[in-house]
Amino acid sequence: MKYLIITILLFVATLSTRAQSSTVVALKSLQNTPFFTEFRELQERSQSAVRNFKVIQDRYSKEEVENVVYAYNSSAEYFNAALRNIKADLLHKEKRKYLIRYPDAYSKQVEADLYRAKEYYANTFQKEVTTLTNGQITGNALIVMLPQILKYAKLAVEVIKQVDSEIKKMNDNILEQYLVTPYRFKNWDEI
Repeated sequence: MKYLIITILLFVATLSTRAQSSTVVALKSLQNTPFFTEFRELQERSQSAVRNFKVIQDRYSKEEVENVVYAYNSSAEYFNAALRNIKADLLHKEKRKYLIRYPDAYSKQVEADLYRAKEYYANTFQKEVTTLTNGQITGNALIVMLPQILKYAKLAVEVIKQVDSEIKKMNDNILEQYLVTPYRFKNWDEI
């Protein structure tokens, strides 16, 4: 009897591992879309502007640096909110059905989230750091890249449609590990 229980537990564990690995494969195909490739580039360029500013921050008053830090962190939160919204939509059964039935509408929703993030970034961090450094650091690369990313949002939705059966198996931890963590904008202190 003891061996039967162990055998059953090993079988269940094997099935669970296989299901998780196919889910990871599905997420990796989503990560390989131009949308996420460009989003990562956007993240890296934004964080590069922060690193560049940190090199020269001692030239400015504590209050000026704090204003730049606040502007960046709040801008990063807008981009991270867009990622969390995608994750939440993938976890929600009704939202998944919606994004599969209406990919154009869903991609417009993602575009709207990213556009709000871009506008906030332009009006806070980009404006603050450009003004303070007299154009030495601008953060413009992020703004230039965003139209390209928006163009790819619909392609990412198409991949989601193709891997729908695997998406149903996803859980919060898997999405956090493969969708949010690699693409999230780090806060100032992490850079």
